[in-house]
Amino acid sequence: MSDRKDFEKHSDLVAELLDIFKQRSFEILGVSEGMGYPFPQTLYNDGYGDQEDKEPDIYAYDKKNNVYIIGEAKTGAGDFETEHALTQYNVYVDQLNQRGSGKVYLYVIVPAAKVPEFNSLITHYIHRDYWGNIVLVSSKRWQE
Repeated sequence: MSDRKDFEKHSDLVAELLDIFKQRSFEILGVSEGMGYPFPQTLYNDGYGDQEDKEPDIYAYDKKNNVYIIGEAKTGAGDFETEHALTQYNVYVDQLNQRGSGKVYLYVIVPAAKVPEFNSLITHYIHRDYWGNIVLVSSKRWQE
């Protein structure tokens, strides 16, 4: 798949996840693609992987449950297990730890056909104590 098509697919996945967040009445604090929102805040990296702080695709707040929501889109086109991606997962999970378990949820949207692959990866790389704070979203717009 071309870089341009991957970029478009990623943008579509971000837009789909944003729609889901709006349907759930989450307050949108930032979106990496702009889409009329400010860019998300940078999340501190406490020593993981590439050592760089990370900006999620979407940063939101769920007023009803008093929790922050980190949204990330992955196309499945070689972006699940890169050093950048593995660092993202750890930085985002570390936000859970810094804020206290149950205070932050990580939503990851992937194409429907890639759900089993991503699920296997995340259970391998993320400690089981945090699995309950990760919500895997199967895209309805992208199958593969």
